[in-house]
Amino acid sequence: MATNETEKPNGINAELFQRPLGELAEVLAQKVKREAPGLLRAPNFVSADLHVLTRQAMRTYDLLFYLNADERRKEDCYWRPVYSIVALPLIRTMIDCLYNITMILQNPRKNGPWFRKSGYKRVLNELDEDQARYGGDPRWDEWIDRNRNGADFDIRRDGFSVPEVLAELNWPTLGRYLSRQPHGISTPHQQFLRSFTYGEWREYSAISHGGFEGLLRVGMYYIPDSMMLEDRPKMDEIHSIILSIHIPRAATLLLCIVTELQAAFRFKGARIDERVCEMWKVLIVAPEAEELHRKHYRQLMRDARIEV
Repeated sequence: MATNETEKPNGINAELFQRPLGELAEVLAQKVKREAPGLLRAPNFVSADLHVLTRQAMRTYDLLFYLNADERRKEDCYWRPVYSIVALPLIRTMIDCLYNITMILQNPRKNGPWFRKSGYKRVLNELDEDQARYGGDPRWDEWIDRNRNGADFDIRRDGFSVPEVLAELNWPTLGRYLSRQPHGISTPHQQFLRSFTYGEWREYSAISHGGFEGLLRVGMYYIPDSMMLEDRPKMDEIHSIILSIHIPRAATLLLCIVTELQAAFRFKGARIDERVCEMWKVLIVAPEAEELHRKHYRQLMRDARIEV
């Protein structure tokens, strides 16, 4: 991370949101699993996919805290600051989880099956590619047949047919989705998601893809032995500042997911609305959280009557 990007920590005490947000997300994950099937006019697997995507974001959030826990950084002789840096692209994964969840929620009855069928289509196409490349080798043939039979069973279990799956359009990546403007105008959903391609959010994609613009930000942490001796201690000094920037961003993404799910389903009990509001009050100190709340979530929460 470039030094000039770490001079202004967010000043948020992680104790105020680490466990409370994780516990709130677990409540929403369980609600989606158990109650959403009765609320959606869509196949039950749509709720199951929302549940899994939420859990993926939650476990990513947990991992970032696990890697950077005080006791690990201070007591584990094998821990290195670079482990925090190399995990940063996982925040991009959380952005993709948010995209997939909100995309499904735009039209669960249509987009939920589309999400699954597109995934099955990719599996079948990849098996065809493996067959073309490795077919004739008994070891590969057995593996390909086993996986093809498994995919066929799953497809039929979900109420689809293989021809139906193969005819499905590909589920768009976030970048491709944002580039689609049939009438030259972005939808409100696209405008919201485009926020995660601007400013500091875009750095996670650059780091993940190993582009030079990404290396400009984090490359120094991969080659500390090539730096001048007097400069090496500075990297450790700013490490806590780096965490104070990126951990709240990950928390903000998880809170975005929680808020989107609650706005869509309006689950009762467990003080969900109050806890959502409490988490926004804590995280809004972070500039990225403040911008998302001001431009999108403040109105979404008003419309869904998510309030204390």
